[in-house]
Amino acid sequence: MRLTLAFDTSTEEVATGLGSISIGGVHLFGEMNLDVPRASLTHLFPAIARLLESADRTIAEVDSVVVGRGPGSFTGVRIGVSAAKGIAQGCGVPLYGVNTLDAVAERFSGRQGLVGVVGDAMRREVYPALYRLSGERIERLTGDAVTAPAVVAAEWAKLREPVLLAGNGLHKYADVFTDRLGEAAMLSPEVLWAPTGESLLMAAWRARARLTLGDGDPQTVLPVYTRLSDAEEAERTHAVPSPASGVAGPPRSGGAR
Repeated sequence: MRLTLAFDTSTEEVATGLGSISIGGVHLFGEMNLDVPRASLTHLFPAIARLLESADRTIAEVDSVVVGRGPGSFTGVRIGVSAAKGIAQGCGVPLYGVNTLDAVAERFSGRQGLVGVVGDAMRREVYPALYRLSGERIERLTGDAVTAPAVVAAEWAKLREPVLLAGNGLHKYADVFTDRLGEAAMLSPEVLWAPTGESLLMAAWRARARLTLGDGDPQTVLPVYTRLSDAEEAERTHAVPSPASGVAGPPRSGGAR
């Protein structure tokens, strides 16, 4: 049975999982999910080692790697994607990226209705994603974006139907959504606001079924940032255009938050 290692460091939690992905679904061998704000770099590799040991497996037995590529903390996203590329290239196995918000939505598989995932984007903004669930089916209704929580809440309120809310952005902005949506807002338990090892594997399984998982080339797996970092925005604001150097040319992706 083929073995897939999955992990995500885009939120305050380090989520790791070990399992197999087949046409029929996901078989989970084990997972380890740790609440370690701003310490994912310290805890990621020990968590992977403990997970493999608990399943009586070694890194050499891993056949593929799945990583949550954001959106989320810029630093956290880079840590996860960089670690995944290193493991995949070192082991000579495919690497696949999944959207972190999709992995959160997977935690509600089997429910009916709308699920709104609200990721914390800092700067008083959020990463919103809206899904419609029907049994085992999950349909994403919106693309990746970053915006003010009040704007998102107002848009979702126009739908005039209940929205089950999740995501680490609710730690700061739950009141914004409950005030604007009123009785249509349903807060999920806080323990469901971050991805898990199993939900990452499920997101990969669903992406594979839709033929959107990618080709497995580690070089093609890129972080989902949705906007420039503070440093890059400052560079664009203050840089002096230079025809020779192109300093004020098109912005690069990524950067530290």
